[in-house]
Amino acid sequence: MSTTQRPSVRREDPRLQGMVDAIERLIPAARPAALSVTIAETESSPDESGGTWGQAWTATPRVLAERLFTALYGRPRTAEPAEPVSPLAEAEDAKRRRDIVGEVGALMAAGKELESAPWYPCRPGDTVHLHYPQAGDFPAFGETYLISDAGDGLMNMKLLAHTCPLTGDETARMVGCFTAQTSDCPLYEMWYEAGPHLLTIIRDGRIIHDGASRTAGQSSAVGMLMTAKDLAAAVREATTYLERDEPELALARLRSHRPLPACGTPGPLPGHADCAWPRGHRGACSPDADYVEPPHECPALPEQLHAVVTVGAEVTDVHIAGLYEDRDAAVDHASGFSPWHAREDLTERFVKPAPGLPGEVVIELPKEKQFAAHGVQLALVVPLQVLPDPFHDQLLSDEMHSLAESNDDYREVDE
Repeated sequence: MSTTQRPSVRREDPRLQGMVDAIERLIPAARPAALSVTIAETESSPDESGGTWGQAWTATPRVLAERLFTALYGRPRTAEPAEPVSPLAEAEDAKRRRDIVGEVGALMAAGKELESAPWYPCRPGDTVHLHYPQAGDFPAFGETYLISDAGDGLMNMKLLAHTCPLTGDETARMVGCFTAQTSDCPLYEMWYEAGPHLLTIIRDGRIIHDGASRTAGQSSAVGMLMTAKDLAAAVREATTYLERDEPELALARLRSHRPLPACGTPGPLPGHADCAWPRGHRGACSPDADYVEPPHECPALPEQLHAVVTVGAEVTDVHIAGLYEDRDAAVDHASGFSPWHAREDLTERFVKPAPGLPGEVVIELPKEKQFAAHGVQLALVVPLQVLPDPFHDQLLSDEMHSLAESNDDYREVDE
């Protein structure tokens, strides 16, 4: 009876293949089988003949890539791909080899992989399926666990069902060994001892972790979809934090794989909801997580102000009594000094436009003392135009000049 043996599958290191492809693409549209690489040493002749001499090395792109790969990473991996094992088994294997770096690295890598998963941490209601592969004559079977709320922010994991063919006390010894009580994430023990490649996690009726895809060497489309959804949610929340002028919260959300915890500050009065904003926010608390404080706006200066100016008995006694945006208010103030000395015709008589200076005024004081020799002799309302800040214009001009120089630099590079 003849049997057909399954051929050995040899997996090449993707880094080596990347080097080969990069070298073959040096000549676009070339046939890889017809390519060769030549490295030549050229020296000029010391005499006056002007000839050259040297030696050359020629090889295929793959041979050159293998030389480079060996110098950087060691000999390329051509062995059969090993079956996936649990992180604990990988650490124990490194321990037998007395490789302390590999032992610690295997455990740390497994923890990082779990905590960086887009669905981490597990939630109450998640269903976890564990597959036990066939071991010798013992058939494969599976277990199903349920994540439940244990209170105080903790969770537990209980066995729901199994397909172990054993019965009686033997079954009790074989199944349910990963039952967990009151833990932040009950998956830790199962993740390390059984391995993520044997787990299937379902949340809200959807597979969020497919260990079988890891065994087959394929990426999980469901996992990619969950990652895309979580990333979109993170971007939306980070945008909200930026609108609140809280960039530190936006950065923390982008670095986190789950929403930021709530502030939780109790409401000001009994019965009021706790603060729903993320912990560490600025400003006052709010029970509405979507509330956005309006941005601060500085009051703008009016285009024109009105100054109340009084002149005393001496022409050198000039007093600025105040500034008003409203002209009538300024007139009322000026009339308070002396109603008959604050007439509008006096303002028109003594307040003149400054010659050659648009928007500015000058006060022409009376040359003779027309009133009594004591007290306020004249009260005027002087309109003053609010001029733009010259430093602001200069700053804007400098920015436009820098932008123009940058465009010129880019234009020179393109040319």
